[in-house]
Amino acid sequence: MDGMDSYRPELLLLSDAYMGSPENFAKKLQFLARFAQPEQWSYTSAGTEQNQILKNYLFYTYDRVKQEGKVSVSEDGALMCFNTGLQTVNGNDIYALFEKNTSPYARPGQDWYLNGFKQRTDKEMQLFSELPDIADYFTNPADFIFDKKMEIYIDYDHIIDDNFDRFVEIGLSDKFIIHALLESAIRKIVEKTKRNYKLAIPQFYTDKGTGVSKIQLLLPLFLRGKEEADLALVVDKSNHNYIGKTILTIDWAYVNSRRIVKPNADWLKI
Repeated sequence: MDGMDSYRPELLLLSDAYMGSPENFAKKLQFLARFAQPEQWSYTSAGTEQNQILKNYLFYTYDRVKQEGKVSVSEDGALMCFNTGLQTVNGNDIYALFEKNTSPYARPGQDWYLNGFKQRTDKEMQLFSELPDIADYFTNPADFIFDKKMEIYIDYDHIIDDNFDRFVEIGLSDKFIIHALLESAIRKIVEKTKRNYKLAIPQFYTDKGTGVSKIQLLLPLFLRGKEEADLALVVDKSNHNYIGKTILTIDWAYVNSRRIVKPNADWLKI
């Protein structure tokens, strides 16, 4: 479904590298969470995996840097690294470092093993003739800004029928009422976004069928009141119009937008 698969990373990293046992990988993620500048990397709801947002971010980032050819191998072929896009509290880039995989638990194709997370000054990083740049999601800068001159068209049937469980999760189960609330919420948020473009948050989406990547915008939907956004509407720019065909939970909207940059919109909190 357009817009929905954007929160499911391709997991190319797990195809290319063995991350260690779940416990060992969790410890390395915890180190990275402390090593990087402070940020919320875990959901607040009970029963969720610690640093799940960071884990998804790491997978997403590798997908993109591999697509861009920004993965570096040391001159002796023993090490591989990529730029995580994160920085230490002192502003140094953080790299994911891998060594040749010798683990008997690895799957075929997993040629690398996650060594850990390093900065440029660490001795292992001196073995690279050149260190890779961060992932680049910026193709057309205009795509990141909501264009108030463009019309927006909504496929209500598609949104409601294909995402009905998401409405049920927030306490709405009558499709007639959902449709009425959606129309009102979308009309109001479009008018607000025309006056404050920062309400629209970009996410990076890759169509799994065509392999084409593009920027979509996320708009908050206040269905049950104006204090807290309930869902996020995904809008696509198409033929000088915006098309809305799907929605995301706020948690997944955060994960998708964090792929590009740390969101600072008040409505996108988890």
